[in-house]
Amino acid sequence: MTMQTIQGVGYCARMTEAGDWAFNFALDLAVRHDVRLDIFFFPVPPSQPHVPRGRRGELAPLSEARQIALERDVRLYYDQLLGDFVNVGFRLCEGDEEPELRRCLLVRREYDVLVLPYEGYRCRFGSRRIEEFAESLSCPVVLVGPERADQLYLNTPGALHTEALGLGPGEWAPVGDGTLTWRA
Repeated sequence: MTMQTIQGVGYCARMTEAGDWAFNFALDLAVRHDVRLDIFFFPVPPSQPHVPRGRRGELAPLSEARQIALERDVRLYYDQLLGDFVNVGFRLCEGDEEPELRRCLLVRREYDVLVLPYEGYRCRFGSRRIEEFAESLSCPVVLVGPERADQLYLNTPGALHTEALGLGPGEWAPVGDGTLTWRA
């Protein structure tokens, strides 16, 4: 995927410390490029693939009341972190994480950079390790964490666009094959 400039930033919401670090990076990127920030929220976090799912991995449909409550909680959490930034969209995603994020990238074109909280080495993201998922996407993916806010990992496409991401040498490490070591 060729990226001349960043047209949109996607962020997979997690209300955790690493999630806040990743959100701050995604927000800074959206503000710097004056583009929309899309916040994707999955009722069952991608790191918990053991949750029973129906046919083709779909969750049982949420009631309308539950959808409204989840959206309200996510919006309240992130509204306070957004400050004056208003070019933001929220999407409650009830399907499998990987196909949903791919559809938003390739079909809906809602983002061309994806920022994910990195909550631990080799942690799960849906049906695979987060490092494998990041490397499988054709757009830049930034993993933030797991130990510090300035700990950034880029997939192969991300490594080709460090200038657009505002990253210089020594400020990031490659995702690679999941055997990551941080270079300070």
